[in-house]
Amino acid sequence: MSSRSCAVSARRALTSSAKRLNDVKKPVVPPPRPAVTTPKPVITKPVTTPVPKPVIITKPSIPPPKFSIPSFLFKIVLAGGVVYGGTMYAATKSDTVMDFVIDQQLPYYEEIIDIYEKGSIDDVKDYFAGLGKKVSSWEAKLPSKDEITSKGEKIFEETKNKLSPPKPAAPVDVSSLGQDATPAQQLQKPVEAVKKTVEHFPLIQLNKSVSSAVDASVKQTVESFNDLIRSIDVDASNTPGKDTLIKAINENVSKLATKLSSLTVSFEEEVQSKLRDSQTDLLSSYTKKELELTETLLDQFNSEKAQLEVKLNNRLKHEIEATKQTISQAAVNAVSMVRVEQTKQFEKLIKDSIDSERNGRLAGLEQLNARVKDLEEFSETLETQLVANHTRSVLSKAVGNLKHVLASSKETDSPKLLIQYFDEINKVAGSLNSELLNVVLNDLKPLIVNESNHSLLTNAQLLNKWEQLTPELRSASLLPPNAGLLGHLASMVFSKLLLPVKGNKPDGKDIESVIGRIESALTRGDLDVAVEEAANLKGWPRKLADDWVKDGRKRLEVQFLVGVVDSETRIV
Repeated sequence: MSSRSCAVSARRALTSSAKRLNDVKKPVVPPPRPAVTTPKPVITKPVTTPVPKPVIITKPSIPPPKFSIPSFLFKIVLAGGVVYGGTMYAATKSDTVMDFVIDQQLPYYEEIIDIYEKGSIDDVKDYFAGLGKKVSSWEAKLPSKDEITSKGEKIFEETKNKLSPPKPAAPVDVSSLGQDATPAQQLQKPVEAVKKTVEHFPLIQLNKSVSSAVDASVKQTVESFNDLIRSIDVDASNTPGKDTLIKAINENVSKLATKLSSLTVSFEEEVQSKLRDSQTDLLSSYTKKELELTETLLDQFNSEKAQLEVKLNNRLKHEIEATKQTISQAAVNAVSMVRVEQTKQFEKLIKDSIDSERNGRLAGLEQLNARVKDLEEFSETLETQLVANHTRSVLSKAVGNLKHVLASSKETDSPKLLIQYFDEINKVAGSLNSELLNVVLNDLKPLIVNESNHSLLTNAQLLNKWEQLTPELRSASLLPPNAGLLGHLASMVFSKLLLPVKGNKPDGKDIESVIGRIESALTRGDLDVAVEEAANLKGWPRKLADDWVKDGRKRLEVQFLVGVVDSETRIV
């Protein structure tokens, strides 16, 4: 710490301590007490109770909010931060906003977008935790008020000691002081003799690997220089023969210079001779190489020339062949075109001659041809109608045979399969191209594929079968639910006592009325009404009449489909 900073800190400590002393020395003056006044007696008059006025409650007026610049700036900063953050978040979701941000070069957009894309809640927690640790460390480093006060007092004491007059110093043993003694104390020490070592100039020495190849004159010159260096190190007054030494050095240097000049001249002559020899050799080698290269280039030129001539000849040959083929093909095409034109002209001449002859001798041929075409169309129409009428008659005959077989089924006759009549109808109906006939025949085939005129019951046979089923229906109608053996015996006995009902009773729901309506319908030939009445039965009577209902429905379906075929045959 420098002296200036020490003085500043000491001044601050003095001012702070003076302020504390002033604060302590000031007397604490208690605040003045309020004056106590004794109330005077007041004579009050008798008060009459006034009539209460209506109380009007008014809402307290709310003062308008005051304009505050800090709050206004805070709101602006908050709104700007929200808009800026929202824009950066939208840039991560929309390419258009990202292009706008990149074009406008908004500040810190790369860092904020990176935080949005790669940041997480854990990173935010870690950041705030690190920030809290930094704040806590800063709080730990900040000194307390007591520490600052103690440091100020310490600096005040040091400054006071420095500013106070120095005390007389006691005699000090100079010999016992070392490097820590003052300059005045060091001057009182006795003078000591100092030994000084004088360094000599280095001598010239030749390398051992070079000294054997060095000339004797060079060695003498080096030895003379070494003697001169030694004489310089020694005092000049104590050195005898200095002139002799300098003379010897001059002689050696002159000899060395003479020898060096002679060596230089001989070296230059030798170099010139070697240069002339090398120049002659190089010239001869260059000439020889030039001749070799010339011959090589001529050989390569001749070979390339021959190859180019061969390639050019082959190319010209191919081009000539291609030109010949093109010319020949063009000639053939021209001849073909001439032939085609001649053929067309010949055909035109023949056509003109035929037309002229036709107009002259065969004038009524076109009318005859038109009448023949009309006759052909009439014959085709007549043939189509005849075929359709024949098909219709054959189909009507086949349908009539099927209806006859279905209507007349005597037990004495041998059974006849209905599928053979169906095949005859199907074979004839295929030529009519009627979709309705095809659909009806497809539905009729499964019904009669395994049936005969005996298996498919007639109305009389269904009536006979119903009469045989009637006693069982009466007995079953009298059975109670979950009847046992006694119930069956009782139903059989009581069924004999029932009186049969004859005729049609439309409102009766008992078993006798149903039996009477079915028998009446079968007698009239209304098989569909009889089947509907039998199908509406319930319980045991319905189960007993199930087979009869199936036979009746099959008979109805066959009759209906055969009737549709007969009607369609007449319409087509």
